[in-house]
Amino acid sequence: MVRRRSIRTRLVMMVAALMVAAFVAVFAAFKLLITNYIENNANEILSTSTEYVRTDPKTGGTIPEKDDRKPAGKAEAVIMSEDYEVLFPTQRPLPFESSNDFGDFTEALKAEQPDLSSDEIRKVETESGLFYYTSVASRNLPGGYAVFYINMTDMYQLETNLSRLLWITMLVALAGALFAASMIAARITGPIKHLSSFARRIGDGDYGKLDEDFKDLELHDLKNVMNDTTRKLEEYDTEQRVFFQNVSHELRTPLQIIKNNAEGIEHDLLDKDRASALIRQETDKLSELVEDIIYLSRLEARSRDMEQSENDLRETLSYTVERYSTLLKRNGINVRYDFQDEPVMFTYDEKSIERAFQNLLSNAVRYAKDEIRVSCREMDGRIVISVADNGKGIKEDELPRIFDRFYKGENGVHGIGLSIVKSIVNSYGGRIEVETGPTGTVFTIFLSTVKRQ
Repeated sequence: MVRRRSIRTRLVMMVAALMVAAFVAVFAAFKLLITNYIENNANEILSTSTEYVRTDPKTGGTIPEKDDRKPAGKAEAVIMSEDYEVLFPTQRPLPFESSNDFGDFTEALKAEQPDLSSDEIRKVETESGLFYYTSVASRNLPGGYAVFYINMTDMYQLETNLSRLLWITMLVALAGALFAASMIAARITGPIKHLSSFARRIGDGDYGKLDEDFKDLELHDLKNVMNDTTRKLEEYDTEQRVFFQNVSHELRTPLQIIKNNAEGIEHDLLDKDRASALIRQETDKLSELVEDIIYLSRLEARSRDMEQSENDLRETLSYTVERYSTLLKRNGINVRYDFQDEPVMFTYDEKSIERAFQNLLSNAVRYAKDEIRVSCREMDGRIVISVADNGKGIKEDELPRIFDRFYKGENGVHGIGLSIVKSIVNSYGGRIEVETGPTGTVFTIFLSTVKRQ
């Protein structure tokens, strides 16, 4: 099972890890730099001192004066034999010296017995502290060696104190960083908890608006998106309730007619032939209504398989009109085509486009006097398709609602046909417009020739 942590915990842990890693790196770099500085300083002083001995044969070596710019100060000197006996000076410390570095250092050399003929810079630790030293053969005393040494204890003590101060500073900075990270995390997680609670309310069907004022831009944008989504969900929920109310009403009417006629036949109250014909008629209407509802639901859910291919829209329009030829002749309606000579190619699913044309044509047949005009042309980077009738037009107050579900105008059947047309056109990124007047109604579809991603 995955162990989950809060954003606050993760943020604090991440900041702590980064700070500790940074502090360790800084401390290691500081330690390395100051150690190198101390050793280089001691090496330079000792090397300078031995160089004087090598280049001044008259005196056997003259120790340079103390350089105040060098923290290690001045090197001390002692002449020792091969047996580590002190040849010069014979008495240390001098009366005015309070330190016993001389005695501690010489005793440590006797105990350790290093190779005095080597001029390497070495270290020896005594009770007085840590000494850096080097040796060089004396020019004036055969068998003697000039040993130069520096007590570096104060320098290393300074390093220890600085390291301790650095650690204290780092710990204080870490505590401050963790406190700041905790406050920042609380500022982030607080609004997230509000948004989480808001999302939970939405899931429970509460579509109230969230008025919380978030100061962070991202959280403010998220709040606006969630409020907009809530509004759309509320609208969709309302539409669904109205949809099912309308569906139940539309289903109830034919079912009631079927039931009444069936009971009339059962009790010999109605003419069987006439009642049976009426039952078949209402059953056909009911079947058509159910099919339209299912088709519309599939369009909105985008679950319908769309087998799209590039075809000539003129052919699809002509084929649809041919299927209605019998109905058109029975109603005495003539169809006029206004197609361009070149093919009007478009990538689409033939079944869906045929369905849209069928609904437009069926609507035109109900209202046309004696003529329907079908146009299909490509112009200005788009395809324009229109279906026009020469009927009496649509009433002005009905025009804004003709694409609404279950809205039935004069001579309407179920009120779903035009809603399906609009959904199909929208699925291809197009739009549909309607113009009406005393001389008829024109439905115009606009489709872009630019391929959609």
